[in-house]
Amino acid sequence: MATILQKPQFEGLKGDSQGARVTVRGAHKYFGENKVLVDLDLDIAPGEFVAVVGRSGCGKSTLLRLLAGLEPATRGLVAIDDQPLRTLHPDVRVMFQDARLMPWMHVLENTGLGLTGDWKPKAQAALDDVGLGDRGKDWPSILSGGQRQRVALARALASHPRFLLLDEPLGALDALTRPDMQRLIEDLWRQRGFTTLLITHDAEEAVALADRVVQIQNGVISVDIPVQLPRPRDRASAEFIALREEILRHVRAAE
Repeated sequence: MATILQKPQFEGLKGDSQGARVTVRGAHKYFGENKVLVDLDLDIAPGEFVAVVGRSGCGKSTLLRLLAGLEPATRGLVAIDDQPLRTLHPDVRVMFQDARLMPWMHVLENTGLGLTGDWKPKAQAALDDVGLGDRGKDWPSILSGGQRQRVALARALASHPRFLLLDEPLGALDALTRPDMQRLIEDLWRQRGFTTLLITHDAEEAVALADRVVQIQNGVISVDIPVQLPRPRDRASAEFIALREEILRHVRAAE
């Protein structure tokens, strides 16, 4: 088992964070006889950006579904702002690897899914934020993969969530598009101050974006590594490369 590293107290973004506080205590999740999460503890401070890594099947996406309110824990506590989470929460949104756009809806309508009242200005503002303000009347079918993911990000942020969950949202993008999306996510996170949890297989992506990188192994968090590098992060720096390699060593050791 890898050693758990002590993380420093998260100091937050500049200004007052609007992010949610996330608490997981003794969380178990069983699917029949399969124990996916076992007595897992996790704290995420308001406005903190946490990346979760680990081998396939280790429980990363299961943890995300618990935090999204899509699945109940078999046992234990999952809380948002110290209130137990038992179902979907209005301040929590998820962005998946698949953009999941409705092909019969225009881009603006896809962005506004889930919004109520006078939703069009909110959806348009979200599209503006992701650089697609002029594509609202387009059909999803004519967008590139990166553009579809921008729409998915706009949809997730249109309601101004306080906790954003990212389930490998950039995994299908090409090597040129992916860094641009990473920078966009980081810029919007810094501007808005929402709490973020990113599920990723990419150690470089985790170091580039997160304040902390945690690894799930045998159903618990086995490693918790602070990323104390200035932003924006220089991926060619010795410190960045060393931290990326450290994370990769932990993940490979768990295989």
